[in-house]
Amino acid sequence: MPAVTPGDLLPAGDVASMTPEDLNERLAEAARHAVLNRLTPVLRHSVAGSMQPVRMMLTVLERRAQATDPDLEALAKMAASIRTLAKQGSSDCMSALGWMASSENIQVSLFSSVDEAVKMLAMELAVNELELVNRVVDDSASAPRDFVRSVFIAAVLAFCDHHAAGGSLQVTFEAAAADSQQPGQLRLRLLPGGTGQPPAFRDSVRECRLIGWPDVRALAQSCGVRMARGDGWLTLDLPNPLRIPEADLSA
Repeated sequence: MPAVTPGDLLPAGDVASMTPEDLNERLAEAARHAVLNRLTPVLRHSVAGSMQPVRMMLTVLERRAQATDPDLEALAKMAASIRTLAKQGSSDCMSALGWMASSENIQVSLFSSVDEAVKMLAMELAVNELELVNRVVDDSASAPRDFVRSVFIAAVLAFCDHHAAGGSLQVTFEAAAADSQQPGQLRLRLLPGGTGQPPAFRDSVRECRLIGWPDVRALAQSCGVRMARGDGWLTLDLPNPLRIPEADLSA
């Protein structure tokens, strides 16, 4: 399925009357929706998986509570375990919901965010026989969470959708000099490998539309990020400031 064009979103007359900024916001909105559609199966699985232990423990607790002579101490311990699992499950559910409607655009660790992307996109990467390699070595480097969950994720998906299968996608970060007004730069470079041909089953497992480079560019502009792209590489110049106190990186 091709990438979205302005004509797909609005009638031609409306497009002609819009400012470039307004039009880009519409394109970015469509791109965010497309990215979220690609992530929905993973988010659904995450929510279901986090609550499954709670359901299983409740079933066991109910069975033991119905015994002729129940062990009250064991039941109390099991109830405490269920409370702990339910609390973790609730936290996981809220984390999943944050991908759909974030309450605030906080700064997050780039290193942790790339690791999170490896987990979120595990199926997409496996289908494309692509390895996402986190080479961000600066633990203090950070970026807005909206940027990570839209621009960066879209960029990885675009590499999956528009390059031959196999190889590794290297993610690196070059920090700005302390006295420089220039932003740091996140870099993605594809190192080819494998057969160089798309796997035969790629299209059969993909139900959502492809993420195109215009989608990535629209999202980057929406986040105030400058993007440059070439054959097998992409750079994203992040807005300053890039460093935040360590305590904030846990959010």
